[in-house]
Amino acid sequence: MDDSQFDSNIREKLGDYEAPGFDPAALASLHHQMAAISITPWYSTYRTELIVGNTILMSTLLIIWSQWLFSNKATEAKEIEMMALKSQSQQFGQLQQELEYLKSVKPDTVHVIEYQQQSSILYLPLLQKIDRLERELKSILDESTRKNEMLLTQFKEQNELLSLTPNESSILYNSLSNRITPRKKPEKTKRAIANELPISLESSERNLSSKTIKEIQKHYQKGIGIKVGPSLLLSYGSFDPGDSRYNFGGGVLADFIVSPSLSIEAGVLHTQRHNRISSSDLLPLPTFPGADESLGKLNNVDIDSWVFETPINLKYRYPVSLKSNWIFGAGYSAMLYSKQILEYDYLFDNNPSASLNSSILDKQLRIYPGTVNLSLGFSSELKNKKIFEASLYYRYGIGKVGIEQTTPEFIGISSAYWFTLK
Repeated sequence: MDDSQFDSNIREKLGDYEAPGFDPAALASLHHQMAAISITPWYSTYRTELIVGNTILMSTLLIIWSQWLFSNKATEAKEIEMMALKSQSQQFGQLQQELEYLKSVKPDTVHVIEYQQQSSILYLPLLQKIDRLERELKSILDESTRKNEMLLTQFKEQNELLSLTPNESSILYNSLSNRITPRKKPEKTKRAIANELPISLESSERNLSSKTIKEIQKHYQKGIGIKVGPSLLLSYGSFDPGDSRYNFGGGVLADFIVSPSLSIEAGVLHTQRHNRISSSDLLPLPTFPGADESLGKLNNVDIDSWVFETPINLKYRYPVSLKSNWIFGAGYSAMLYSKQILEYDYLFDNNPSASLNSSILDKQLRIYPGTVNLSLGFSSELKNKKIFEASLYYRYGIGKVGIEQTTPEFIGISSAYWFTLK
């Protein structure tokens, strides 16, 4: 039996029979819905990894280059310090020669000069130098006294001093040991009182007042200082309409120090943000691009956004010590959206267990009103002369952002690792 005869026999037996519940219109509608679903290209997933990998590679090369540059600067600074030490050693040799000359010359008159300076910052270094010179002079005199005692012992052994009276021997000893002696401190001299002040050479720098620290920093600051470093952000963002999510970001910042108290911070930060708008918040919103109501009722929208921020903040420093500060900041951040992916979730025939998904990719660069920034933080200088800064911040959006037109609000923690360029 061939195929045509078999098909004819089947048709005769079935006749006009048709399967119950079969609807050609429903099948055609399903085919139409499946054809309308847009498929995201497979390579869009790897594009994000490539961008992140290139960013990490560029950041690594930048850090390696900066470390090489700063190590060269550190080497030059060490060479300068070595030259300074050589010059100081030469000066010390000259001082030793002068002391040897003074030892061989009979003293004439000792003039005692006492300096008085109201500013303890200038007075205390002078006290340190005077004390150091007195200690060196005392050690030289002790050595000279020991030599004179040895000479007297030798004279006594040779019986050259037996015929002398005690008074005459003491006169001879005094004539041999006639040297400049360090002036003795009274019980309460101005120097002793100054050494008892809280601002002493051995005291901690934290005892300095904020006004004194500002004056010291102002004295040594020349022009505008520049610091550059990487920054990391961890924030908890809420969107209206939308839900709340944690976000992580980072970038590069520069801090321009115009005075010991004020600085201007600027840079570029990148963050990938997530937001979901449920069906209860979709009603007052305009139609989303790429949304197709023929696929079913729109249940929710998942939005992934790639955002670049350009913050400009004015920072005020309140010194705690010469190496640490409290920092108060305020400013503004503009937002640039480089890419957004919108994923739509539809309910199929009002059945909660059945749903359809579609997505749309928007790569158009869009600039939106940014956020107003407030921050409170603390900075401290590390042992390697770098500066670590951490702060709490609050940002509030002053306009609608994104295709979904939401108002953002963020609270989080930021940190920066500063390299001093100038």
